Amino acid sequence: MKLIDTHCDTALEILRRGENIVENSCHINLNKASKYENYTQFFALWACEDRSDEDSYKEFLAMSDNMMKEIKENSDKMAHVNTFDEMKEAWDAGKVAAFFAVEDARMLCGNMNRLYELKARGVKYLTIMWGGYTHIGASHDVEGGLTDFGTEVVQKCFELGICPDVSHANEQVTGEILEMAYKAGKPVIASHSNSKSVWGHSRNLRDDHFKAIKELGGIVGISLCCAHLRDGSTGIPCTVDHIVEHIERYIELGGEDIIGLGCDLDGTRLPVGITGLQDLGVIADALIKKGHSQELVDKIFYKNYYNFIKRNFK
Repeated sequence: MKLIDTHCDTALEILRRGENIVENSCHINLNKASKYENYTQFFALWACEDRSDEDSYKEFLAMSDNMMKEIKENSDKMAHVNTFDEMKEAWDAGKVAAFFAVEDARMLCGNMNRLYELKARGVKYLTIMWGGYTHIGASHDVEGGLTDFGTEVVQKCFELGICPDVSHANEQVTGEILEMAYKAGKPVIASHSNSKSVWGHSRNLRDDHFKAIKELGGIVGISLCCAHLRDGSTGIPCTVDHIVEHIERYIELGGEDIIGLGCDLDGTRLPVGITGLQDLGVIADALIKKGHSQELVDKIFYKNYYNFIKRNFK
């Protein structure tokens, strides 16, 4: 089995826990990754809510430095990559391919020069929001749109080749970013967003926004966050079946070639039967049991993202 996943918070967790990438108490480590023939992970360097904007930027630098140290110390097993060719080279050498991303642009602190530093450190996508109202704009849990600076950030992302990520943005901001993407002729992604028509959580993605991401040549990752998979007030346990519901809704919307996994490992509570990276095969098993083809499973686990990376990360 091959795997490409667009979102995890492991970089922050190993830094704060003082652990390493090979063997740790996290959902993701290199020992668990050995289950996959080829594996690419987008490591989101997260501006955690318990840090100020400025301290989040400092922690981004620390996370980036720490991840590069871990990769260097395990260069026989892992490689930091910036392009499709570098990812392919890592796979051919039997190594885990690690892309960097950033979750929550508030760490820019109104300083556009910092976006250039993100670019220099290999950031491939930028999750524009996380929570609340920031100097970038409104997240899923508040009302409002992009600020003037937030609009400038999105535009500069298109210019720099950093893909804007609408996960965590509210509906208004998502619409504004999509409109900008149409004008720029550039893709937008939702790295870890489930279907709002399946479960109406504010973090989830409207059908028309999903279709717009599809039209723009973007990708959408299925999150394993239980709160975003089903209504927790019912007392019904969160299971793999809830994951499949969101996948099947996206397929109904014509998304067979753009959906994948954005699991949010090390950033959320997981459904029953999944304890970490090594268990994701249960999703494949559930899809096959529901009558879906191995070809669809391969698309979700790696092919769709593989093709997106090939088109966009040159």
